[in-house]
Amino acid sequence: MLQKTILLIFTVSLISCSIFPQRVRERKIQSEIISKISVKAPNLSNCASDHKIFAHFKEDRIRVVLSISINNKGLVEKFKLDDKPYNEDFVECMFKVIDLISFPKIKNHELIELEQPFIFSKK
Repeated sequence: MLQKTILLIFTVSLISCSIFPQRVRERKIQSEIISKISVKAPNLSNCASDHKIFAHFKEDRIRVVLSISINNKGLVEKFKLDDKPYNEDFVECMFKVIDLISFPKIKNHELIELEQPFIFSKK
């Protein structure tokens, strides 16, 4: 019984050590993706201005939540905005900006999913 307990503790400690580097790597990749998206924030803001979402919603500030999935080749596999009734031109503009970003390639056949909120303000 004691041997089984020691074996179990040893196994759990090995597994937990292998999970930690995985989490660090995922955070690093997510941080890099968010950084690349943040660089394009002025372009995304232009989408909001050019396609008149402020008039559409009759608001001076609009919060838009972008959800994307990046595949192992660094390509956008899924693109979605939150469930507000955005006009199609605005959504297309946002997609074009995001799709042109060179995201990092991922070694494993993983799919990195993240949500990034933006606050657009009328100028």
